[in-house]
Amino acid sequence: MKLTENIYKVFCFWCIKVEIFNNNYLGETKARALVLCVDIRNFSDFLCCNDEDDVFKLIKDFTSNLLSCVNQFGYDCSYYKLMGDGAIVIWDDTNETTVSGALQVFDTYTSFVDEELFKPYPGLGLAGALVMDKVFKYEISAEASQLKYRDYVGYGINLACRLQGLATRDELVINRNLAETGFVPYRTESPAESLIELRSLKGLKEEDRDQVFLYDR
Repeated sequence: MKLTENIYKVFCFWCIKVEIFNNNYLGETKARALVLCVDIRNFSDFLCCNDEDDVFKLIKDFTSNLLSCVNQFGYDCSYYKLMGDGAIVIWDDTNETTVSGALQVFDTYTSFVDEELFKPYPGLGLAGALVMDKVFKYEISAEASQLKYRDYVGYGINLACRLQGLATRDELVINRNLAETGFVPYRTESPAESLIELRSLKGLKEEDRDQVFLYDR
């Protein structure tokens, strides 16, 4: 038997073993999900200029304190995922309570890192995006290992991850859908450079390309 045939059979075996787990989240759509994406600004420079002990301590303190902040203020939060020097937090619905919780998470943690965690490293800062849009929940399991995995996919997550790149230190970008709810005080950003950067982002719908909205504390 050829090697490629062996590989194909092994691949098919594992494909058969991975299936939707109990259909718990199969086809479950959250049309008004709230997605917060945060990221450390200038973290790459920090990695280049500091030794591994400092890097390890900072990222450990950053992530553990962020999770504590989400657990304390992220009312009705349904999911969060750490991503190295950033994180995604998701609420299944957008309403006054969930938006208030998301803003409190961002405000509280921004103040903490500015005043405490990042104080020895003035080049670092927190920035992010908060959007309201559609996401899909799903859960899978691998029968052979009995592992279960739950996650989200969807435009709302892609949008939040892309928009956060527009934010500078201490800034939170929001999308038009969220701005129009009236739950978030905001201002618009109109410099040509900001609009050029926004329109260069991949995978955005046209209605998300025409204006930059910033959370206005």
